[in-house]
Amino acid sequence: MINRDSLRKRLKAAAIAAMLLMLAACCVAQVPSNETAPGNSSPPIELGAYVAEAGDIAQPAIKAPELVSPSGILNTGAPTYVWKSVAASQYYCLEVRDDRDAVVLRLWYNATDLPVGPTCSVTPLQVLKGGDYTWWVQSWKCGDNKWSREMQFSVCSSGAYPARAALVSPKDITGSKSPTFVWKAVDGCTQYCLKVANANDQNHPLIEECYDAEEVISDDLCSINPGLDLTSGTYRWWIKTRNCKGDGPWSNYYSFKYQNKPPAKCTPLSPNGLVSTATPLFIWTAAPGTVQYHLQLDNSTTRILNEWYDAAAVTKGSRCSAFLPIALPDDDALYSWRIRGENDAGNGSWSSFKGFETVCAFKKKNATIVAENNSLKEEKN
Repeated sequence: MINRDSLRKRLKAAAIAAMLLMLAACCVAQVPSNETAPGNSSPPIELGAYVAEAGDIAQPAIKAPELVSPSGILNTGAPTYVWKSVAASQYYCLEVRDDRDAVVLRLWYNATDLPVGPTCSVTPLQVLKGGDYTWWVQSWKCGDNKWSREMQFSVCSSGAYPARAALVSPKDITGSKSPTFVWKAVDGCTQYCLKVANANDQNHPLIEECYDAEEVISDDLCSINPGLDLTSGTYRWWIKTRNCKGDGPWSNYYSFKYQNKPPAKCTPLSPNGLVSTATPLFIWTAAPGTVQYHLQLDNSTTRILNEWYDAAAVTKGSRCSAFLPIALPDDDALYSWRIRGENDAGNGSWSSFKGFETVCAFKKKNATIVAENNSLKEEKN
């Protein structure tokens, strides 16, 4: 006679064994092959996993891997990826994306194929091009998976150190206590370092700060305003170039003086006398230390224009020149103008007025007078 309790135990053991076999088959079926699978979906990419049935044995949650290296700037495009091993992880997925968020590397590894130890390390055969990259690792076991936090690195694409930078401004005298520093861009440079010091205490810079090239570059020039608050004195400044290969040389220094006083008086030069165009070029003597120039223009009855010009944009050597933003009307022949410099210390004195007369309006006026005289002659006759 069959013992019912014994039969019940046998049936339960057989059911558990069958369920374990099904679970193993499910896990094997879900594991992808060990190959690169490029794509553009955002990590983590959740893989299909076994769905627990009622009565299954509860499994502890798997942990996410902790990345170790690579990070920072690399001199090789075939780095070794290292992360802390995760207990119970059967497989690991390595994914690498470029700065356009495109997957450039996705590889699966069987945990049993990796060296036994506190960390896992792999060196893929694929060589990455120069650029910026982000990478992750996923731990995976049947029924659970976790992605690590991201880590970034850059593959250096520079074959040589950057050249020396050439400085542009400020130099000589500046009227700004918070000047903007300008220098020429250097090919292959990815970072610039600015140093400013008092000429009498160069061992203790007021600032020594580095900036990424994309922060400061515009066309073939670079510029940055670090927000200094200078007092009267003489200063020196330098630029050092840098890229992933290393530091380039410091530039030669430029020396400049901040006087903390308004600019000297300018002298207006042109237009003067008769002018044959409605858009004359205004020329005046430069005043050292000027940040901007203020030009006033009057006609025979009223002031018709107040205009400001950035000193750096209009100054060339000892002279400044600029066009007006409007064309002069041809119904007013007589004009007068004056100019003054302005800076952080205040406004300079106004220049004397310089007068001019437009030929077009002058001819029009004469033509009107001649026409009126001819009309009077006809009436008399």
